[in-house]
Amino acid sequence: MYDFVTTKGTIANQFVQQSHKLGHLLYWHKQGDISIQVRQDKTLRWLLINDTLQSVVAREHPEHFLFPHLQALEKIWQNLTPPKSVLELGLGGGAIRDYLQAMYTDCHVFSVDNNPDIVHCYKKYFSTKKACHVACMSADSALSEGQKYDWIILDLFSEMRAPLFLFQHPFYQLLRAALNPKGWLFINFLCEHHSQRKHLEHLLITNFGKKPHIVTLSDYANHIIAVRR
Repeated sequence: MYDFVTTKGTIANQFVQQSHKLGHLLYWHKQGDISIQVRQDKTLRWLLINDTLQSVVAREHPEHFLFPHLQALEKIWQNLTPPKSVLELGLGGGAIRDYLQAMYTDCHVFSVDNNPDIVHCYKKYFSTKKACHVACMSADSALSEGQKYDWIILDLFSEMRAPLFLFQHPFYQLLRAALNPKGWLFINFLCEHHSQRKHLEHLLITNFGKKPHIVTLSDYANHIIAVRR
C-alpha cells in the first residue's frame, strides 16, 4: 500500500525506529527539553516528540489507522452505537480525530492538548478542515467545563511518561462526571510495569463500579482500555 506499511495495514517497525531520519523535515521546534518535528515522504506525514514517533497518517487517506493500538480501538468502536459527541484528550497528529470525523459525520469532536506547539502543528500540517474544534488546554480544564460526552478518548502519553494525575482518583471522578449515561471511556495506556496497569484497573473499578475491558497488544507497550459509565 505504502512504503513502510505492512500487509496488515500497520506501520512497519523499521519505519518506527527510523522515522526521525526518514522523509524531509517540514517543521522543527525546540523549547526546553522538548523538540517537535513534522516530517513527510510521498505517502506519509508524521509527528515526532524528541525523535519518538507520536502520530503517522497516510496523506491521501488520513482517516486510516496505521498503528496497531488504533486498529484495536476501531474494532471496539465498530460494535458500539455511533457517538454524537466525543472529547479527545491528547491530540498528536490527529489520527483519531480524522477517523472519527470520517466515520461519524454527524458527531461533534472536541480535541484538546496542553502543548500549544502540538496544536499549531495539527492545524497547519494535519487538519483536513478549515474549521476544527481543537483547543490548547489541560485535560482537567476540558473536563471541568460542564459539557457531557458520549465518548471520551484519553491518549496523553509523550514517549513512555505517564502524567501523574493518570494514577489519581480525582481525575477519574472528573472523567465519569463528563460522560453521558452509558457513555464510554477509552484509554490508550502505555504500561512500563504490570503494577501500573493493576493500579489503573483499581481506579476504574472504584470510580466506574465495573471491571474495564482491556486489549493487550503483543510486542507493544500499549493497552487499550474501555469502560462504560
